[in-house]
Amino acid sequence: MKRMVLIISALLILAACSGSGGGGDPSAAMMAYLQARVEADATKMQNLSCADWEAQAAIQAQSFRAMNAQLKDVTCTMGDKDGDFTLVSCGGKIITSYNGENREWELGTYRMTQEDGEWKMCGEAQ
Repeated sequence: MKRMVLIISALLILAACSGSGGGGDPSAAMMAYLQARVEADATKMQNLSCADWEAQAAIQAQSFRAMNAQLKDVTCTMGDKDGDFTLVSCGGKIITSYNGENREWELGTYRMTQEDGEWKMCGEAQ
């Protein structure tokens, strides 16, 4: 019985730590957002967005639907605080292909905030 309680406890802890938004690391949450963006997954992008950014996330997903996008050499690192936000800078590119034309999109710095215990993307830093 004691063994079963330990196993169940361990599984609950693992489940709590494996949230899709990267609960403890804003850089991981930003990487997840970028991956959802190239996949044009509006639901996932909205789940990884703060409440104020959800509508914009849906627009971004729609704009990437027909672009056959992919990430290239992307790395994200946590930076300084900007008021209530934590800044995450991402290097690398999003490469899109539409009607035979390739385009490269440089990444930048993004504002991250915690909502409901998860890091959420909340727009590009100015």
